[in-house]
Amino acid sequence: MSHLSASLKTKSVEIEDVGSITITRRKGSSRISMRIHSDGSVKVTHPWFASQKEVAAFIHSNISWIKEHQQKVSERKVFYQFNQEIKTHNHTISILPSAGEKQKAGVLKDKVVIAIPSDSNIESDEVQQFIQTVIARICRNEAKAFLPARVKELAELHGFAYQTVFVKKLKSKWGSCSSVGNINLNIWLMLLPDYLIDYIILHELAHTREHNHGAGFWKLLDQITDGNARQLDKEMK
Repeated sequence: MSHLSASLKTKSVEIEDVGSITITRRKGSSRISMRIHSDGSVKVTHPWFASQKEVAAFIHSNISWIKEHQQKVSERKVFYQFNQEIKTHNHTISILPSAGEKQKAGVLKDKVVIAIPSDSNIESDEVQQFIQTVIARICRNEAKAFLPARVKELAELHGFAYQTVFVKKLKSKWGSCSSVGNINLNIWLMLLPDYLIDYIILHELAHTREHNHGAGFWKLLDQITDGNARQLDKEMK
């Protein structure tokens, strides 16, 4: 490892198979810590009283951890790019580079523009999170306005009874139905075409009668999807 001058607050060193590591001496820090950034770069922060030998030992003892997490970062999916268009149920969202210095978003009728400074790293966690937050807000507003009313329509059409519809930002499910007939629907349904939104709603309504995924459930779901239950379920997966 390169020698760290006591007069320097920040220093960069090169580690074989890892790359550049930025080491920062920080007042108020009580322990040596490490962070992997979205581009795979490594930052180590340590208190003023930590010796160069201690910092070096900490880094070298975590080489395997660094490599593992750099690999995960390299495989991380980047969902949003400049000049991308995303269609929700009611809006078209455009992600555009801007000459400004701040991330902004604006709505004009059915158009949404997310403006990202052109010199930003759009693949960074910060920018990706900002874009997702804007899209989630739009999807939530649309979902609250659309989904409960659509559930009511389809329930009346097919003769189902349910309790309450809850609209939520779910991580791993499009929807769910409780044992007492409450239906939870994911805000991200607003990114799907109408026929798949209807399929998820019908899927959950079917669970108000059939509380598992047995033969009776699929028979019922087939009856209300014109025999397309398995094909629609395959599309959703």
